[in-house]
Amino acid sequence: MVAIMKRRYFFKYTASVTTGLALGACKNWFNSNNAKEQNIPNFGKLEKTYITLGYLPTLDATPLIIAQEKGFFARYGLTVGFSRQLTPNDLENGLSGGKLDGAVAPFPLPLLSAVSKKITPMVSLMTLNLNGSAITLSQKSWLGGIRPITDYYNFREFANSYRRYIRNFNTPQSFAIASNTSMDNYLYRYWLAAMGINPDQEIKLTEIAPSQMIYKLQAGSILGYAVADPWNQQAVLEKAGFIADVTRNIWQGHPNKVLATTQSWLKNNPVTARALMAALIEACQYCDTVENRPEIAQIIAQNKYLNTSLTSLEPGLLGNYNYSSLDNNNRQQNLADFNIFSFQETNYLKQPNHVNYPWRSHGVWLLTQIVRWHQADVSEYPKDADKILDETYPIGIYEEVAKALEIKLPEDKLKKEPATVFIDQREFDPSEPVAYLNHFELRA
Repeated sequence: MVAIMKRRYFFKYTASVTTGLALGACKNWFNSNNAKEQNIPNFGKLEKTYITLGYLPTLDATPLIIAQEKGFFARYGLTVGFSRQLTPNDLENGLSGGKLDGAVAPFPLPLLSAVSKKITPMVSLMTLNLNGSAITLSQKSWLGGIRPITDYYNFREFANSYRRYIRNFNTPQSFAIASNTSMDNYLYRYWLAAMGINPDQEIKLTEIAPSQMIYKLQAGSILGYAVADPWNQQAVLEKAGFIADVTRNIWQGHPNKVLATTQSWLKNNPVTARALMAALIEACQYCDTVENRPEIAQIIAQNKYLNTSLTSLEPGLLGNYNYSSLDNNNRQQNLADFNIFSFQETNYLKQPNHVNYPWRSHGVWLLTQIVRWHQADVSEYPKDADKILDETYPIGIYEEVAKALEIKLPEDKLKKEPATVFIDQREFDPSEPVAYLNHFELRA
């Protein structure tokens, strides 16, 4: 019998309440009514006027779709065709093979292309959103006594319960991610390790297309999955599972998807790249204007885009996030910062910092986790890390575009992440990556 737990898990959600109020401040950050009257920066003659962009059917693709629907691409002389793909691996292949000019790609993909030497070299031109994913568990986990994180006093209590549950199985249980190149791969590993669970020994990770995860969950093939919405809320709506936790609790303000292209494409199309970035920056600003969100949900739900229901899309955009419908308890939380595309003032995001800036420090953090879990056969922090980061994140290009759009820039390319934004309360100092890495006892 499951013990009755009082809901006192408030400390992780304090920022969400204030964020709901701050979202309205985005009106001053971007005024959609006079966008067409604003001067359009001239970056020069476009090398290409027709480009093809790839995306996965998740909320992370929202800026791309809005840039098309609201004419931001057209403002910069671009005609854009979309290619909806099933998995991040399909995006990688499309970019490598030249079928895609760019893509809404997982944050780790460009950096992994630099360290693995097996993937066509890629670059991350800008970040498209912060947060945006969740961890969904099956009905089997519910029957085993596990509940959403909101039902527990704190993360430690949840961790004790979940660790016992996982270790009661005789063999490692399967858990799905979209790809090893996904940010969910690294955040899920971080989440498990924070509970003392070894993700390489006590869990079996398997790659499944996001749109297919719910079917595998219903069939009992997997115990859960980590993915961007709407596929978590879809599981809640269909009572196939419940939300154990959201990734903004693992790392508040983590990057999720980026605008990626290959190094060779950027070299051959520098003006087109800048026009594309400007259009997407404006689209991201539009997406974070609070009154636009209901209409945005209707647009992206269309068959030609995400092809799913409004009820599964709206929680991740409007902030009325539901953790479970498996019993009669109300588990809806106000998570206004579940997806941030441009700027919302929170405890972890203050002006002039903003979402789209391609923080070099984000890359440093990811590099430590690649080493931590021996991803892409990397077992020690690279001696040429600075060179790798410079090639992967051409920050100067973003800064040029942002200045043309009169967007204030952060004072530093590297920023410390305070202990309060991580679920294990561990501070990250990007100037000391090896020391940070060495603090982790649980690693491959």
